[in-house]
Amino acid sequence: MRSRFTRCFVLFCGLSSTVYAQQFERVVVDSSAAAAGYYMALQPGSGHVQGVMVLMPGFGDPPEAVFASSKLQNVAWTNDILTIAVSGGQNLLLTDNLQRQLNAVMKDVIKRYRVAPERFVIGGFSAGGTLALRYTELCKERPADFPIQPRAVFSVDGPVDIPDLVRRFDRFIKRDFSPRSTNEAKSVKKMMANQLGELPANMPRYVAASPFYTAADTPGNEHFLQQVAVRSYHDLDMPWQLKERRNSLSDLNAAAASEMISRLLQQGNEEAEFIQTQHAGYNLDGTRNPHSWSIVDERELVQWVRRKLRFLPENVPGNYLLGEPAGWSVERMKFPIEFAPSINYQGYEDLRFLPGWGNQQSEEYWSYCFLWWLEEQPQLDKTTLESYLKAYYEGLVDRNIGRRQIPADKIVPVKVQLTPAKITPGDAQTFNGDIDMLDYMGVQPIRLHVILHIKDCTVPQRKALFVELSPRPAGHTVWRQMDSLWKSFECGK
Repeated sequence: MRSRFTRCFVLFCGLSSTVYAQQFERVVVDSSAAAAGYYMALQPGSGHVQGVMVLMPGFGDPPEAVFASSKLQNVAWTNDILTIAVSGGQNLLLTDNLQRQLNAVMKDVIKRYRVAPERFVIGGFSAGGTLALRYTELCKERPADFPIQPRAVFSVDGPVDIPDLVRRFDRFIKRDFSPRSTNEAKSVKKMMANQLGELPANMPRYVAASPFYTAADTPGNEHFLQQVAVRSYHDLDMPWQLKERRNSLSDLNAAAASEMISRLLQQGNEEAEFIQTQHAGYNLDGTRNPHSWSIVDERELVQWVRRKLRFLPENVPGNYLLGEPAGWSVERMKFPIEFAPSINYQGYEDLRFLPGWGNQQSEEYWSYCFLWWLEEQPQLDKTTLESYLKAYYEGLVDRNIGRRQIPADKIVPVKVQLTPAKITPGDAQTFNGDIDMLDYMGVQPIRLHVILHIKDCTVPQRKALFVELSPRPAGHTVWRQMDSLWKSFECGK
């Protein structure tokens, strides 16, 4: 354990001295608390703190270990995100003491950096991921007792089912193939027995402390994540697991995590994702290890954080006003759009989803609108718009095919047809049209009717493209709601 702490500290010092030496801050909150008594902070290079990404290292590692093992903080530094690293110490369980220490850290971050309680995303590696999930659940279960309300949480190969982990520990000890796995299993199992008692007599206590319990017949603690975006990252290299650890799929953290994501989806959380990573995992010394921070695509994760925090940078020149009706969901992202990089625009996409957008039983199903706030006033003609909308929806559908395991015979081609229409007052151009595509939520073809508005703004070098979409016919109330939103739009505010 001592060598791991030393290695992380040395690597962190090398990183900070060569890249961001003047940016890292060590903030002590409680000098008597060895683990979570302090945190490391990296403010964004722009000086505009638009959100906070809290990162928790693995079991027993200090906050500095995050910066030694990941580049997340580097990407966040260029994206207006404050990165906070805080340790859970030698804990797999969110004890009352650790909970108090984390609350103290979050309160200090809110006060010191002047950020709102809902501008937080929490994530962690291994045991840190377990703690991040459980802490987020408690924030939602008992909001009055916690200083923040995270918008999203992610785990990097963290165990989510504590009773299942103990069962796997028993298997590792009996197998006794990998000294590292065997010794870790004995040590952590003993620690948990001291905290919660022995199994099976104390099973209720283990279930209560676990982010998720696979054997439950009804929703458990994961139920409190219903309104939170959730990601669980895993590198499923089974040949390596079998050769190096003699592990089957049921021995991996991914097994219970996939069940947790499945249940969240069944409970209606469409923002729950199991990420089978494309990045192979490696230890700090370069040796292969699927259980590591490096399995994460840092740039993609930071863009996910930005979307879930739903903000545009304050320093965007030429601001605008677009309402956020009560009950509607909001999502924002910067061009290039990750699932449609061929759309050659610069600027921002700002989306508004009607409350029933994702409910197949609702009259508002698939009814939403979005604004493209475009730089340099690009030329927008029928052919270009049809091409870009086609690329947009092909990418949107494609990214949902794999994660929803949609059969190939259900996929339909995307078709876009626009027609110049009578110009709506205030528009430079107006188009009507249709988009035929796969409804990846209902797994069936769908036709979205489209009204597209283009406005040349008085703001220099800015153009607004506003798109309304719904499968409902003209005259339906969803169109009146979206039209009203567009009429309230103002440039240069």
